[in-house]
Amino acid sequence: MNNDRLNKIIKIFDLYKPIVKTVTLRENKVNSRDITELLQSGYIIKVKTGCYAWADEFENYNDFEVIQGIIPEGVISVFSAAEIHELTTVIPTSISVTIPAKMLKPKLSEYPPVELYYISNKYLELGVTYYEMEHMNIRLYNPERTVCDFFKYSDKVGNDVALEVIKNYMSRKNKNIQMLFEYATKLRVKKYIKPYAEALLW
Repeated sequence: MNNDRLNKIIKIFDLYKPIVKTVTLRENKVNSRDITELLQSGYIIKVKTGCYAWADEFENYNDFEVIQGIIPEGVISVFSAAEIHELTTVIPTSISVTIPAKMLKPKLSEYPPVELYYISNKYLELGVTYYEMEHMNIRLYNPERTVCDFFKYSDKVGNDVALEVIKNYMSRKNKNIQMLFEYATKLRVKKYIKPYAEALLW
């Protein structure tokens, strides 16, 4: 592979980093022979089937950035969002990601571990914010959506953790009760959240 060809491929990885999928490489006229040569030369590594990263940079990305690269349509949510927003003392053992209900389950690498949650497309973008990390922004649910999710998935996450999350949220100075109730109504959990929120206001 000559330098011009290599530099062209480097630009593609810079544009789509941290993870570049095979389909993206093919769209940019990078063929299987190029990929094999890059792997053998140590320029790129295979993160999982169909996903590659530039080897020298990959170790610098944190787990959230890696998972966002693998599942770009996903949103960091539930336990991971609660950890970032400091709404829980629970230390998650995997990264929580919400994806569209009709989306095929993505093939994930063994590490970092991921816990998937499913929601209809109608509500996937509700409460999405962009959280700045060192190398990229990740898609993250805001605190209000995160509180609602703990009640929506209470059977999976546990009622005790849901109560901890809403207590911590209600103790915040910058809470937005109107937004919380608006989200809770749309996600059909207002009847569970409202009594706790009103009690914790006093």
